[in-house]
Amino acid sequence: MTERKTALAKPRRKPVQSRSWQTSLAIQDAFVQLLVEDEYDRITIRDIVMVAGVALGSFYEYFTSKEELARTCVHFRSKRILKKLEQSRAEAAGLPLVQGIERAVLTLVDMVMDDHARWGQHFLLERRHSALKQYRADYGRFTSQWKLLLEASEDWPIGRDAARPALTLSMLVYGALAHTAMSEDAKLDRGDVCEQLRLAAISYLAAWL
Repeated sequence: MTERKTALAKPRRKPVQSRSWQTSLAIQDAFVQLLVEDEYDRITIRDIVMVAGVALGSFYEYFTSKEELARTCVHFRSKRILKKLEQSRAEAAGLPLVQGIERAVLTLVDMVMDDHARWGQHFLLERRHSALKQYRADYGRFTSQWKLLLEASEDWPIGRDAARPALTLSMLVYGALAHTAMSEDAKLDRGDVCEQLRLAAISYLAAWL
């Protein structure tokens, strides 16, 4: 099937109402599920709408192309990572540093492991379709949450800037999440993944402090 050219298409509306959002979400979910089962280049828009249970015209109400759909999926799943980290940061405020790190690591690893195949596709799509500017912006927000988590810890040194260790933690944890998501599920042990990542993060911070 020939897809409409993005350059000539009008900007699509953003889903605002609940029903509209559900349609958009159904399309996104169908796309990610198809990616688990087949290769990106082999999936057509007709395949996507068939699995989503929507009309072809509904697809073009929200997306100009399969590529735009891919970018949208990456955007919203990236927000889920950030939201989980924000939640962990809020819950860890005032706790000892080690407990805050453990809570955040466990929450993020559980999120990825609970939906392993789909998160694997997320990180693959991110590498293929994320613009560098958007990737940097998302990564910057991820790093900012680590900085806030560190500085809100009970035993974080007063006046000590957490920017540098937050950046290192971002690289360490995000890289570990991506590697975990794209690894073979049968070869992963959730407890071991959490423990190794926890040790790496805490050991680094102990050396830095």
